[in-house]
Amino acid sequence: MMEYVDIVFDGPPGPESGRFVEVENAAAESIKFGQWTKRPDGYWVLRIRSRDIQRATESANPKP
Repeated sequence: MMEYVDIVFDGPPGPESGRFVEVENAAAESIKFGQWTKRPDGYWVLRIRSRDIQRATESANPKP
């Protein structure tokens, strides 16, 4: 099982918050996780679906 996923920014939250850098696994390795999606309201979101979590967990713990 994957311990955690870090969504990395180059600064803290605030009025001038940090920019997105990457998504990393617990070993600080960059991973492809989720999908960037533009919503009708004009915002962009990093959409993480349950299948993304399952796939990442399976790749972190390959079956023998």
